[in-house]
Amino acid sequence: MQVKICGIQNKYELQTAIDAGADAVGFLVGQLHTSRNFILASTAGRLAQQLPPYMTPVLVTHLTKAEEVEEIMQRANIYTVQLHGVANEEIFKLRDLLPPYGKIIVVEYIKNLKDLLYLEELYPVINAVTLDCYNQETALIGLENGSKTYNWREAAEFVSQCPLPVIIAGGLSEENVAAAIEQTMPYGVDACNRLKDAETQACDREKCINYVKNAKLAFLRETDNNLNSKVDHE
Repeated sequence: MQVKICGIQNKYELQTAIDAGADAVGFLVGQLHTSRNFILASTAGRLAQQLPPYMTPVLVTHLTKAEEVEEIMQRANIYTVQLHGVANEEIFKLRDLLPPYGKIIVVEYIKNLKDLLYLEELYPVINAVTLDCYNQETALIGLENGSKTYNWREAAEFVSQCPLPVIIAGGLSEENVAAAIEQTMPYGVDACNRLKDAETQACDREKCINYVKNAKLAFLRETDNNLNSKVDHE
């Protein structure tokens, strides 16, 4: 189970994610939509240099043109990128621009599973899919309203069908990450806004620690349950 904390802005938040035991951190660079968490590519690069071994930096961007995305990846010297709302042809262009070790994660939003069929064309050139099970589109991320629901049933179906690693995201927190994992059994989970302190808008140490711990424990429980179920049926 890979656990990512996104929206890292400074050294304090970076250390919080490290102490929490996260496997990956996300730096938001290249802003097109409302968000409090964006930083410069150069800042992301400096922070990434301070990461310990085996902890992955991920560049998260709203930019949609391959050349622009590749440029900020070069400036940050980070070669795993998470894309939002990028056309297929631009993703193919980006793959050609990146070195062989470059990783592309595509973000999608659950409305109807049939809407995700277009991803099949991308499977040969991307490395993972992040599935937002709470927000309906990029521009609504972080804008809470009572009409939003968690579409984990559809997410579980997608996870079972997708040949690539699937990362579950959208409204995740220390309180609900275990339920998300139990219902979908993804490759990883990704959280941001609900790990922030309400007043300072910085990563809350206790929330981050509990989020990572609860995610890891939930995955271990479900793995153990699945193994026991398999043994019982043999």
